[in-house]
Amino acid sequence: MEWLTPQDIADGINGLPPIPIKTQNTLRSKRKVKYTKIGRRVVYKKEWWEEYIEQHTREPETKAD
Repeated sequence: MEWLTPQDIADGINGLPPIPIKTQNTLRSKRKVKYTKIGRRVVYKKEWWEEYIEQHTREPETKAD
């Protein structure tokens, strides 16, 4: 299992879009994204971010003529 650090997510590695560390902090404090603390370090699984992104993806609206 591979753990990703907040810096990894901010850099947009492994096919994830870059998400700034400040945004990650906000999402964690609002309990919007899963994370684990190992000691003082925050780590994520890639699947947790993929799940969050999938749940918050909006489809384009169709324009009525």
